[in-house]
Amino acid sequence: MKRIYRTWDKWECYPAGFYENHPPKNMTNEEAEEFYRSFLINIPLFEENLNRVITKWKNSCEHYLTNDRMNRIAWLGQASVCIYKGVPSRFRGGYNLLTDEQKKRADETALKYMNIWFKRNGYPKLFMNEVQSKTEANLY
Repeated sequence: MKRIYRTWDKWECYPAGFYENHPPKNMTNEEAEEFYRSFLINIPLFEENLNRVITKWKNSCEHYLTNDRMNRIAWLGQASVCIYKGVPSRFRGGYNLLTDEQKKRADETALKYMNIWFKRNGYPKLFMNEVQSKTEANLY
């Protein structure tokens, strides 16, 4: 896969609050994590916002989805909750509140939309074992 680099000032996720340290107004840290958890199990809502990410965040998707050295599944989950409610990636711990079955379903949903983006942009379809997080040991 050809890696596409975009500088941070071109990323749509940046002004949307992806890298903020605080939850959206009227939400505590715990509520932001719980919101993230409940968002990921609402598959129709999750899919709607995954589609928004892959459609509206062209530069962010190019930068992050062509980087095979990062957890692109996690990025899509974090980006979708950010585009929907402005919850920053810092509250990704909400994923760990899911059951194993809920994690699997959320991951498979994100992979589906990653492959939609890949197809639209001329990249081959990938499978879960190809997009899982890379550890330091298997980076080389």
